[in-house]
Amino acid sequence: MKTRLLALALVIPLAACRQEAPAPAAEAPPPPPMATAPEPAPPEDTAVPTVPRAFLCRGNEPFWSLDITADRALLKTPDAETELQGELAAADGGSFRFTGAPEGSPEESVATLIAPGQCFDTMADGPAFPFSAQASFGGGAPVNGCCSAEMGLDLDAAPVFEAAGKPDTDWTRRLAELDEAIGRCVQDAGVVTVAVTSAWPMNRGKAGVRLRDPGDARFDCIVDLGSGKIDNVTAVAADDRVPNEGHPLWLPAGNGPPILGCGRVERVMLGGDAVVGYLHYTDGCG
Repeated sequence: MKTRLLALALVIPLAACRQEAPAPAAEAPPPPPMATAPEPAPPEDTAVPTVPRAFLCRGNEPFWSLDITADRALLKTPDAETELQGELAAADGGSFRFTGAPEGSPEESVATLIAPGQCFDTMADGPAFPFSAQASFGGGAPVNGCCSAEMGLDLDAAPVFEAAGKPDTDWTRRLAELDEAIGRCVQDAGVVTVAVTSAWPMNRGKAGVRLRDPGDARFDCIVDLGSGKIDNVTAVAADDRVPNEGHPLWLPAGNGPPILGCGRVERVMLGGDAVVGYLHYTDGCG
């Protein structure tokens, strides 16, 4: 019995020595790399670019000058001043062309090519002009000159007005139903209108249109929407303001495309192909 116990005592430590050491704990897998959030795309630039919108060109020997806007020009020579009806259009390479004539006298047409580049007045000292001009009057020999430019928002690149995207506080949200009243007041109210500052529907099928003249005087024109007849036109007191007046301004297209140096602009077409006006939001104009 003692011999058996002794043998058993010797076997147990030996078995313990033969036990395999426990396997080392498996290393935890490295955490997956953190996904990098893609950088947001830069906001789409919807700003309307600034381009030359008018030119003042002049030359010497003999003296001449042309004050050119989008659809007309004033030609000055030693003999006369002549108003021209025409068109200023962009050409290749940053150039512009103006072609026009006095009303009823197409044979007296004026053609001018205005090209970018330094130009110096041959009769005066001073800094270079940014544009040169070559003009012909009534089909005569071309003459040369220099031009300065007036910059403004490119109205051809302006977005088209959409009422659905306007907030309730924007008076132009109802422009489609007020457009005829605006047109009637601008044409027939007896006010030289440079801007409509607001328009609104009224009771009994009427509408109010607030007009502004070149001296910043304002007038309310009341129109019957059924007949199109103007009921009355009254002057507005200086402290009389309707909600959100002037934001935006409605500028008539019949006076020629306006030259706007700041803010935002939209073209008003109302389903047709022709621009009937421009909406000018003056944010940032100071």
